Amino acid sequence: MKNMKVKTMGCLLLGLLITVTVDAKNYRKKVKNAKGIEVIFQSSYKGKVSPGQMLMTVSGDQVSLQRIEEEDKEEKKDQEEEIAQPEKRDYMDYSQFKSYTWAELPSGKIISSETPFELGAGFTEVGEGELLGLDCKILRTSVRSNTIDVWFTKDIPFRGTPQASVGVPDGLVLKIVRNGDMVTEAVDIKPLKEMQTLLPSSWGEKMDAYDYQYEINHSGVITISVFDQQTICFNGAKLPETLKEGEIYSAGGGTIILKKVKLPDVVKNRSVFVEVAQYSDGDAYDRTGSVFLVPTDKKQSFLDAMRDLKSVPAFQSKDQSYPGLISTAEYEVPVELMRFFTGFGVRQFNHVKVKGQTWVDSVVYKTDVTALAEDLKGEAWIGAYIGNWDAKGHRLSLKLKYYPDEERRVYKTMPLFNTVNYLEQAGQAYPIFFLDDSLKVSFTMKESAKNVRLFYLTTGHGGWGNGDEFNQKPNTIYLDGKQVISFIPWREDCGTYRNWNPCSGNFSNGLSSSDLSRSNWCPGTVTNPEYIYLGDLEAGEHTITIQIPQGKPEGGSNSYWCISGTLLY
Repeated sequence: MKNMKVKTMGCLLLGLLITVTVDAKNYRKKVKNAKGIEVIFQSSYKGKVSPGQMLMTVSGDQVSLQRIEEEDKEEKKDQEEEIAQPEKRDYMDYSQFKSYTWAELPSGKIISSETPFELGAGFTEVGEGELLGLDCKILRTSVRSNTIDVWFTKDIPFRGTPQASVGVPDGLVLKIVRNGDMVTEAVDIKPLKEMQTLLPSSWGEKMDAYDYQYEINHSGVITISVFDQQTICFNGAKLPETLKEGEIYSAGGGTIILKKVKLPDVVKNRSVFVEVAQYSDGDAYDRTGSVFLVPTDKKQSFLDAMRDLKSVPAFQSKDQSYPGLISTAEYEVPVELMRFFTGFGVRQFNHVKVKGQTWVDSVVYKTDVTALAEDLKGEAWIGAYIGNWDAKGHRLSLKLKYYPDEERRVYKTMPLFNTVNYLEQAGQAYPIFFLDDSLKVSFTMKESAKNVRLFYLTTGHGGWGNGDEFNQKPNTIYLDGKQVISFIPWREDCGTYRNWNPCSGNFSNGLSSSDLSRSNWCPGTVTNPEYIYLGDLEAGEHTITIQIPQGKPEGGSNSYWCISGTLLY
């Protein structure tokens, strides 16, 4: 990949930066016999000069445009941390009346797009002015509700503009003003003694302007494909003792899929998102879904729990033990990245007709997990779960996407608890202990930390009239015995997602099951995490307690709560 920065312009550009060192009125004479010109543009916003400049080269009917970036005076980042950028250039060909965008992507792929233009189209003349000693006409146009003023001159025999997208006058554009405060202005003009061929030798893959910009915007994105339309169904599958990197495993009776993947090593300059696409392959119901990461730093992990749940430490609640729900000195719960809920039978049951509804082909769930980026680098075990008892179940695709971003703080993480019943289909009991108990988790801070937060996911379940799914219940969180927060997790927007739910039951009052408000979830949606501020924590042992007034069972049905919490510090 060529370097985007123009590093070898030497004396040619030293005098072309911002201060013009020659009498502007000599430009007509300077370029009278020139074979071409170079024009330097400087941009500013509300009077503040923007970094870098634009070099426009004109030779005959051809124009090329290239950014001149300032050299970074600070010490450069390590090569592995530097995100490669596409090399971009714009061109114009007045003989063909076309403008072009061209780029070489970090991968080496060349792409381009062309747009025809008509000289003077869309402009209204609003005045006259002078710039660099050259007489200019001022034209005005409107682009997407932005008022654009374009200053152009015919005092010298060359044509070109730094922004063909706002319109192309029949002359040399020296200044463009957007909404009165965003200015791109010529600061110097240099004659060329020889004609030059400015258009590139290869246009690469040609595409329309929208696809071109999409390719540019996504050229720095790292996409890790974990699963591709993988089946999640009830089939009795168990996790084998020996595991290999890159292979997909089914576990927990078939409702968990698992894979060890290689993730980027550097995440401090990335935003990280989880993206899931899901559809029914046979199951008609709305189901709890989860994407998680398995930490393996301690003696035991969730890998051990999937093989033998009773082998891992348990949370003891009065008369019953609940293995694998809380982290201890020797065991760590899975880090939940995303909680989602499948729609009622999307795709498989799209033949169901409901007036006014058009069913989606699949449901896409996407959530920002940048707060957990510390866990999402290097090698990692990534899993996905959809609780169901169907022999065909669901199909799920999962990608992790790392978007270029400003460098930011990467939080340390400490997973504390996770009561999602991932192993229900392998015999795990429902987490019903909130009926007459609270969840208590002790943890140790090796050093003091400021502004500690809890990444907290919570949803209530119990799908009948008096069940916790349909009744508001406060979640109260205590730190070292003192109440931190008490709030009611609740969703009232479920009716928004009706066309995600073809198999949802329809009631005589005109509502559908998927319309009903629920304890922090809706069929066909992602549940957002709560960021609970815990303040400054001293080094040593601490305890987090969660209280929820869970409703009483009715008949053979129980209410329960799926909650997970990861410390961020």
